[in-house]
Amino acid sequence: MISVRGLSKSFGGQKVLDGLDLDVARGEILAVMGPSGTGKSVLLLHLIGLMAPDAGEIYIDGINVTRLKERELLKFRRQVGYLFQDSALYDFMTVEENLSFPLKEHTRLKANEIKAKVEAFLKMVDMAGAGSKYPSELSGGMRKRAALARALVLGSKVLLCDEPTSGLDPIRSRDISMLIRDLSRQHGCTTVITTHDVRNAFRSADSAVVLCQGRAVGRGSEQALRGLTDPFVKEFLE
Repeated sequence: MISVRGLSKSFGGQKVLDGLDLDVARGEILAVMGPSGTGKSVLLLHLIGLMAPDAGEIYIDGINVTRLKERELLKFRRQVGYLFQDSALYDFMTVEENLSFPLKEHTRLKANEIKAKVEAFLKMVDMAGAGSKYPSELSGGMRKRAALARALVLGSKVLLCDEPTSGLDPIRSRDISMLIRDLSRQHGCTTVITTHDVRNAFRSADSAVVLCQGRAVGRGSEQALRGLTDPFVKEFLE
């Protein structure tokens, strides 16, 4: 489903991604782990075509994302749900309006159909009845839930989550991790989650890859990764 080959990116002479190779099978939930500055978020921005690589190629469902022109990228991005680290809800819109916006822009659904779909997705993330609230009236966990519903409302088959547990307490972190797992399964999404939260990464993901200096230094299940002798992987997981 997702194939990354030789992906490299530098900023001001500092290499953030260094010939990264990565594959994600259809329907797989993959956690991309590593400390800050290892290229996790930069990888996601490349996957959605918001950043162009210095070298390498990315294929998603057979489409070479790195070769798409701007108009083609706009069409492609409608198929990808993106959960931003800070949720990125429009603060001047209610929760219902935030979810309705992409449906109004990219579908021909009637107003009553949009309302019904929004209500269904809010119920799916345990936010039934919260549609009239503004983001400023929500807790951090509720903002993440609303943003997750918005990321999936167009029927995305690829879901990209950037540090979804950032800023949440342990209980809310656990809950959002399990919700991402459950909704990915329910909707058949191929999901990539960037995180430095080891415990919750394995709650969500089928497998994980550890990045170090822009390269993958370990890949597999929790048990497989904990069995590796690479000193960086061992230190990071502990």
